[in-house]
Amino acid sequence: MIKNQVNINGILVRLQKVNDEDYVSLQDIAKGVSEDWQTLIKRWIRRKETIEYLGAWEYLENDSFKKSEFGLIKNESGTNRFELSPTQWVQRTNAIGIIPGKRGRYSKGTFAQRDIALHFCTWVNPIFHLYLIREFDRLKTEEQLRLGDPFNIKRFLTAGSYSLLVNSLLSKVDERLLTHPQPYKKRLPFAAEADMINQIIFGQSAKQWRFNNPTAPTSRNQRDFATVLELVVLNCLEVVDAMLIQWDVIELEERQKILQETYDFIYPILKRAKTIQDLQKLANKAHQ
Repeated sequence: MIKNQVNINGILVRLQKVNDEDYVSLQDIAKGVSEDWQTLIKRWIRRKETIEYLGAWEYLENDSFKKSEFGLIKNESGTNRFELSPTQWVQRTNAIGIIPGKRGRYSKGTFAQRDIALHFCTWVNPIFHLYLIREFDRLKTEEQLRLGDPFNIKRFLTAGSYSLLVNSLLSKVDERLLTHPQPYKKRLPFAAEADMINQIIFGQSAKQWRFNNPTAPTSRNQRDFATVLELVVLNCLEVVDAMLIQWDVIELEERQKILQETYDFIYPILKRAKTIQDLQKLANKAHQ
């Protein structure tokens, strides 16, 4: 998650990551309803419906879940003398969906995996359930914007035309740059050529983008965050650039001028294209 707490209808609720799963503080939710939050959680976990739900979740997610012990608890539930706490549930069944709070001054309270926390919210207050779902959706969108394209779809979209550009550059460079060690290889023109196109499409070089986005994953670049339209135009410019190099348009400044004119011509036309708009919708769905 991006934050370690969220605001649920005016109540701050803590979150934590456990093995890449989102866990939510039941204590914080319960405190928003009752001062006696411990009793509220115990009342919820003793319910037969809750035990059945927790058992179903553990069956699906936990290979070490003690099913026989769960059966005993299920049979015991519903009687007047039945008692169960989050700690007892975990100790008896080896459950992983709930993390009981430890005793003591610095206890963080009881946390539950998000599906279980939503179940708790439904019982405590349905409004909490709806607000928590919306908050998780918001955080998911925020995280996707931070991480960029998680499936490398956008990289696949640009890989082909970039290989054309690389081959054109290699066909024109001094042979020593390909066969000799440093410092010749430092002068290979790939980065400069790519950044020329980056400047036209995005208005900044790869280095500038990295400086302006320090929290972005190191495995991502600005092309992972680009729109489909920007990447289609980028593809076009890489093809044109590759051909200009093949036609011996050697000066970088001259190629840049031609590429800028190409961009100015094709961008507004492709922006209106329904096909590009439909592709963007598909890309958005892939990230949901």
